[in-house]
Amino acid sequence: MSASFLTRVVRVCTSTRRVLQLVGTAVVLLVVFLPLFSQSNQGTVQGGVFDQTGGAIAGATVTVIDVARGVTRALTTDNAGEYVAPSLLPGTYTVRAEAKGFRTVEHSGVLVEVGKTIRVDLTVQPGEQTQTVTVTGEIPEIDTTDSTLGGTVSNAAINALPLNGRNFERLLQLRPGVITNPGAGAGNASTNGRRTGNDLLLVEGIAQIGPSNGTTTLNAVYRTGDANSLVPIDAIQEFNTQQNYKAEYGWRDGSVVNVGVKSGTNGIHGSAFAFGRDSSATDAHNFFTPGVATNATVEQFGAVAGGPIIKDKLFWFLGYEGLRTTLTNPAVDTIPADVAMPTFVGSKSGCTVLGAGNCAFSMVDACTDIGRANISPLSAQLAGLPVGSCIPQPSSSTFENLFPFTTNTNTAGNFVPGLITTGPLNNGFIKGDYILGPHHHVSGFYFVSKSYQHVGYDTKQLLPQWQANVPSNVQMFNGAWTWTPNSTWVNDARAGYSYLFAKTLSGDTNMIPANPWPTGYGFNTGVTNPLYGGLPEIDIGGLNMYLGAGRRTGWRGPEGNASFVDSVSYLRGKHAFKFGFDFVDVVYDNNAYNRANGRIQFSNLENFLKGIPKSGTILVGDPNLYARAHWYAAFLQDDWRLTTRVTLNLGLRWEYNGSPVEKHNYDGSFNADVNPGTSYAVQQVGPGAPLKSFYNADYKDFSPRLGLAWDVRGNGKTVVRAGASILRNPVVAGQYIGLSPFGANVPSQ
Repeated sequence: MSASFLTRVVRVCTSTRRVLQLVGTAVVLLVVFLPLFSQSNQGTVQGGVFDQTGGAIAGATVTVIDVARGVTRALTTDNAGEYVAPSLLPGTYTVRAEAKGFRTVEHSGVLVEVGKTIRVDLTVQPGEQTQTVTVTGEIPEIDTTDSTLGGTVSNAAINALPLNGRNFERLLQLRPGVITNPGAGAGNASTNGRRTGNDLLLVEGIAQIGPSNGTTTLNAVYRTGDANSLVPIDAIQEFNTQQNYKAEYGWRDGSVVNVGVKSGTNGIHGSAFAFGRDSSATDAHNFFTPGVATNATVEQFGAVAGGPIIKDKLFWFLGYEGLRTTLTNPAVDTIPADVAMPTFVGSKSGCTVLGAGNCAFSMVDACTDIGRANISPLSAQLAGLPVGSCIPQPSSSTFENLFPFTTNTNTAGNFVPGLITTGPLNNGFIKGDYILGPHHHVSGFYFVSKSYQHVGYDTKQLLPQWQANVPSNVQMFNGAWTWTPNSTWVNDARAGYSYLFAKTLSGDTNMIPANPWPTGYGFNTGVTNPLYGGLPEIDIGGLNMYLGAGRRTGWRGPEGNASFVDSVSYLRGKHAFKFGFDFVDVVYDNNAYNRANGRIQFSNLENFLKGIPKSGTILVGDPNLYARAHWYAAFLQDDWRLTTRVTLNLGLRWEYNGSPVEKHNYDGSFNADVNPGTSYAVQQVGPGAPLKSFYNADYKDFSPRLGLAWDVRGNGKTVVRAGASILRNPVVAGQYIGLSPFGANVPSQ
């Protein structure tokens, strides 16, 4: 690999001005054509009005009526007899057509789904307008005008299907091409062989992209369990998945998952639920603990409700879901025995002087083999060895022993910690819709989820005092405005912010190691910062265990993204145009205190007692990172109805993914231009630093989209779809920030 190529990778693009010019031009164009939003969580009704001979009726009045809310949208067909009503709330509609000299015709029971387009063609008959012909025939259940693959899962199906944990993301596997790894947490689906986490989740039209690993912000797993936030499934109107999607979607190369939240209606409606599981009554006994079922209890409960504030105008919908889980980890570890093992003889005993014993597993034998006078005072203190004795004593308020006291004579040293994980989780939301008139619709959505997990870091942990306390806070804010100035133009606008803020704190964080037992460990590690408190991780070779909490501590967040999506829909004859702009502000604050309390490794039990470590690790420098990145996109697409049976989907999307920037330039990357003999090759990254960015952001990322939908028989029952597209998957901030920190441990020349 040439140095010039590496230079292009790590140095910032010199064409920033050209990028800004492109972005500025896109913004100006959108301002000229009025500010808007995306309709990804809404649906569309389109079609044509014809006479009995198939001739187009221009100037006909088409009224689309929301049955549940009494809201109407009046449209006028164009010269081709076509009409389109985008940005409709999911639900049941009636479509009515009126034209001079013809009877009024209406089609009832039209179901509009999230992110889907329904075609409703109406045929009018000669007669008086006062006469109405009602059509009740079924609308084709498949979309005959779109090459996008996927499908919709309705609220009825969501509630009817067995769903342990009530996480709708578990239903993604019902769609062809989507799988999840067995036992994996939510947010890790894979589409058509792509990497897990490459799907794009849209909730109320706002992207949920976790900048640490690319998975979702909402309904994603953090530390333990299925998810640390849950959008109640009773709140979901429906969701759909799209593959080979149109140009309005981007950022990921897997499936696009659109989730639409229910809205209030003119009638009061709601539901309540409660589910429970008690393992002692329902589960089989654990193979490793005969006669005992693993403790696993689940309680899940909540309710949703909605209704009107002002009939036909202002609506509300809200809900709550609580989750209480308790799970005992059946892990089996190996720890030093508290008694001698004189019957253990052989070269594998690990003893040097002692003729019979097990110096690899017995604390007594290892101490005797070394000689009590040769034991490190600190090791004796931590192991609970009294002065002049090799017999461990149990821990008390006045005597320290960090090992579980079991008097275990098993030569394997088996020990079952029986640590319990708890995960209380509370989720709530509220949504409001305001219909200002026939041309304006405003909505707002707020979601909050708070949890407090008590969880083990690893199966090798031994005592509850070293488990982690994980408080988390997930929130989402969203606002939307849809403006329909006339029958051919629709402006739809959406902005929102979603984030995760969580802490991972060891149970003994408040214990400074140098403090005397029991407020500390009498162990001067040099750590005085209260954020870094707790026992260092102590590993002993040959034993499946460690003392202390482990490495995973810190504050994550807020991490998430603020989004603004702006789009315009325009109908002209056989063409349904749509163009728009998409902006994502990536927020990634990650204060990782991994190894801040240190780690000490010993090759075996005797070296631990002698105080001879194999290696040691401790965090130095400032681990606090505050990063931002900016993503921009613009798109143009056209659904061109070539004939009544053939529709061509054309589109082009442009994306610009800016390099993440750490606020204080506390990050580094490899610089191929330096002389390694005189300068260290890992240098600071950021404005004013030797390296201005992690990579050259590409302003030429254009993604064409092409699709064809053919209604073979014209009855909406058999559709052949074909498509091709270039999809892109921007690298998230967490894959750059924090991997090469520019800190005090960088060696100097």
